[in-house]
Amino acid sequence: MSLALCKVGSRLSRCSNLSLDTCQYCGRPFCAAHTFFREGHEAVCTTRGCQRKQEDLMAHHGYRTRVLQRNGVGLCGVEECEPHPRLECSLCQGHFCERHVSERYYPFRDGLVRIERPVSICQWCWARRKIWRR
Repeated sequence: MSLALCKVGSRLSRCSNLSLDTCQYCGRPFCAAHTFFREGHEAVCTTRGCQRKQEDLMAHHGYRTRVLQRNGVGLCGVEECEPHPRLECSLCQGHFCERHVSERYYPFRDGLVRIERPVSICQWCWARRKIWRR
């Protein structure tokens, strides 16, 4: 890796330290002072959008674990809901009853083009789109 300067900050007050890694979300090189998360091959800078994505990803892993545990005993992925889930969320692959999954158009990227496709999606995954859309 060639030496690069940290690119975190505004145009007028950009950090001048040597970079430690490159953010997996925004692609900016960042230094140790601007490290939000770094473990193994994952690296996240301290910019607000990247922090929100990392925090959402951790919360999503916990959500998927809880949904799959409920699904494993034949229950809808939503707490305090009935058994016999019939529908699957296209994004998290959790199983839910008809009340907790909706047909909606969801934005996907195909190269540089953004395409809205119909998906079956749970409320949790629908709310997450605002963080990942940017």
